[in-house]
Amino acid sequence: MNIQQALNIFGLSGELTEQDVKKAYKQAALKFHPDRNPVGAEMMKAVNAAFDFLMENIDRLNTAQSADNNASYNFGEELENVLNALQGMTGVIFEVAGNWIWISGDTKAHKDAIKALGCKWASKKQMWFYRPDEYKASRNRKEHSIDEIREMYGTTGQRKATGFQKVENRA
Repeated sequence: MNIQQALNIFGLSGELTEQDVKKAYKQAALKFHPDRNPVGAEMMKAVNAAFDFLMENIDRLNTAQSADNNASYNFGEELENVLNALQGMTGVIFEVAGNWIWISGDTKAHKDAIKALGCKWASKKQMWFYRPDEYKASRNRKEHSIDEIREMYGTTGQRKATGFQKVENRA
């Protein structure tokens, strides 16, 4: 994740202060509280990861943003829409790691709907994924296993449309 990607979780752009980031975080925390939002627990993973990253890099907040106006958009809203759609797919299991969604379970029956959401198939992981648009331009990323991704981003579980399922550590 970079600063622009973290800001996009909150839909923020322009000259920003630490207070602006904290205010956006509080608004997102209220909106995505699990008691108010069915996909709130998963959304809060992305919101917390973005907030932590921005706080760690608060001194570079205004210098590291993309100069391209098209790089700023509200990815939080987009992420919520995809999670809500996945929530309605019986047998589909999904989890948020950083600002990506990883999708597994009984996806064959929902293949066309998952594709229509903009998800891609990761053949080495045998899982679907959804990511922010800005990742699409990058080509030279190191290949990580799903367990390495979970460890990097601190995700502890997967959400099934019918409930919460713990992820077993395969170490």
